[in-house]
Amino acid sequence: MECREEMEQIVLPVFYHVDPSDVRKQTGSFGEAFSIHERNVDEKKVQRWRVFLTEASNLSGFHVNDG
Repeated sequence: MECREEMEQIVLPVFYHVDPSDVRKQTGSFGEAFSIHERNVDEKKVQRWRVFLTEASNLSGFHVNDG
């Protein structure tokens, strides 16, 4: 997302076996995994990830449920 903002690069999110709304809101299985991971990471870094994941989930991309 930083490259998108700073260098106007294209970001194409791919949601593989996760619902984009779960990424956007950090809920469901994604939210559970994210909560476990954030215990071992700096709070500021986690907050930045949350913002960028929300932004990415609002972009048009691909949602893959099977395969």
